[in-house]
Amino acid sequence: MDYALLLLLHLLIAGYWLGGDLGVFYIAGKIADPQQPLPVRLFSARSMMLLDMIPRSCLILAFGSGFTLATQMGLLPLDGWLWLVWVITALWMGLAWFAFLKEHSPLGHTIARIDFGLRLLVLATCVAAGIDAFSDGGLIPQVRWLAVKLLLFAGIISMGLLVRVQLKPFGPLFGKVVSNTASDADQLALKQLVDRVKIPVLLIWTFIIVIAAFGKLKLI
Repeated sequence: MDYALLLLLHLLIAGYWLGGDLGVFYIAGKIADPQQPLPVRLFSARSMMLLDMIPRSCLILAFGSGFTLATQMGLLPLDGWLWLVWVITALWMGLAWFAFLKEHSPLGHTIARIDFGLRLLVLATCVAAGIDAFSDGGLIPQVRWLAVKLLLFAGIISMGLLVRVQLKPFGPLFGKVVSNTASDADQLALKQLVDRVKIPVLLIWTFIIVIAAFGKLKLI
């Protein structure tokens, strides 16, 4: 792919990522608000799950486009292996969407666990590559810049996984809301749960903005 077009795609991914996450952030507040009518909360929950696939997909596309850009810039030795990067990207995207479409089935739960494990693997790879780039070329500005971006991307993945772990009680709690069996304590727990994930979400936004700034301005 032409470098300029790939760079445009990479920037658009960051924009859609932030926009989708902002939408999820706003809708989550409606779900957790006991003052909202049940139909509004149900509609918000369905909308949030679908809208959340935008940032999830953008993370995966950022992986493929980012590694390709770094290779075209001569910062990663993957010239003969970019096809594998995009095969992994396509398979990862398929896993994420299959887990979403089959989320209430046993197979969907299994695929979601595989996706979780794959994100851990990508996280470890980015950390290792970032540390290696610092150790091998810490005095070279472009290499140092790439190392920081890799470590920040690993930070984004780790915060996303933390959000998943934190939101595990969401389903049972919201199920009580849907069945009209939620107590005041359950409603409070749901609100506190949504409030709790705001910190890692805000960190994800910060990391995305910093990565975009490093990519455009070459700050270090």
